[in-house]
Amino acid sequence: MFKSKRYDDETLKHLQKVQLMMLKDFIKICEENEITYFVNGGTLLGTIRHGGFIPWDDDIDLMMFRKDFEKLNKFMNENPNDKYHLFNVLNEETYPYTFARFNLKNTLLEEFWAKQVEYKPNIFMDIFILDNLPKNKIKRFFYKWRCFILTQMALHSSIKYENESKLKQFIQQGAYYILKILPIPQKTLKKRCVKTYKKYENYTSAEVCDFPALIILPIYKRKDWLPPKKAKFEDIEVNIPNNPDAILKIIYGDYMKLPPKDKRFRPAPEKIDFGEY
Repeated sequence: MFKSKRYDDETLKHLQKVQLMMLKDFIKICEENEITYFVNGGTLLGTIRHGGFIPWDDDIDLMMFRKDFEKLNKFMNENPNDKYHLFNVLNEETYPYTFARFNLKNTLLEEFWAKQVEYKPNIFMDIFILDNLPKNKIKRFFYKWRCFILTQMALHSSIKYENESKLKQFIQQGAYYILKILPIPQKTLKKRCVKTYKKYENYTSAEVCDFPALIILPIYKRKDWLPPKKAKFEDIEVNIPNNPDAILKIIYGDYMKLPPKDKRFRPAPEKIDFGEY
């Protein structure tokens, strides 16, 4: 039976401390370069419900509009340093996701798929990206699902998944083997993803979508994100969406309700090494 390894309290607290250090450094980069970011997902939920980390959460989720992500990507490419690097869908051949990761060098965080990639996975923060949607509902429907299919193809061309559900695992691994047979290079799929996500980048859209979210493809109102507001997260202030209630309801529904006690955990990685941190 598929079983998830769980964190011990000491390791989880240490990881949260390192992630908070990373977040502070990331915010400094953004503020110095006039880049707008938001905390997102579980980090936004933790900010609103707990004033910091969800006690059992093990990562930080961020969100950016496409133009701000491009500014961040340009800055990181032009200013390499010994502490951090930024993975995006195009700059690491076997990186499986279409969202980005802000990585802490000389650390290790091995998920189950680590041996399937050609790079050393580090401790990271996820950066999701908001792209514009067309106004026409029919165009939007087909565009959204085209993005979803491309995202899944890019992911499953890279990673052979394990899953608690045998049916899901059969489907995911079937997709992996089919994509390995097809003569479509991973980089070609990834380039097509980015090109498709950015199709309406010059269109001022009232609604935006987080296409790299992989599963739920959330559609948000732009006005619910901008302008950002400040809120307390642990011992710092972070940017949150202008209407966090609307964002969190889309992602979680009744977000103030705690999950059952047996669900209050995150699967631990196969290996973790904090390096000098």
